[in-house]
Amino acid sequence: MKWLAVLREQVDLNGQRSVADKLGISNTTVSQVVNEKYPGDMARIQALVESVFLKKTVICPVLGEIAWHECHRHQKNEFTSNPQKLRLYRSCRSGCENSDLPVTQNVQLDALANRGTSSAKYDASAVINRLTRQAENEGSRARLLELLQDELHSLAAKYNKLLK
Repeated sequence: MKWLAVLREQVDLNGQRSVADKLGISNTTVSQVVNEKYPGDMARIQALVESVFLKKTVICPVLGEIAWHECHRHQKNEFTSNPQKLRLYRSCRSGCENSDLPVTQNVQLDALANRGTSSAKYDASAVINRLTRQAENEGSRARLLELLQDELHSLAAKYNKLLK
């Protein structure tokens, strides 16, 4: 199981608490998974590890290509007046292929999915500003470096995919 080896490697490199924080799960859960004693949903943990550390992505009809764990975080959104969160709320409940939620909305999923993401231009300045704000909200310059590294890895994966 490659994902479990990756999880163990991350725990050795960064510590159990750091890995738990990145995955959004408890320290205890990480310990149980690493020691193969976790009684819960291993498929969910595997998907989290693959998303966070192995860059598993999905195509969101609203946002384009995003990390799997971000997709599942958006599915937990409540109804809101924020326009983007509202589009996500409706999309996740309108039969999106990545959603685990029952279909309760009747909204046509035609945003990025049908337009194709290849025509969307990459706005490096916007990404840098977004990542800087996110790191400032978390109060850590080290987090900014981490976010920028993740973004660069994501871009490299997309670029290499285009080269094939």
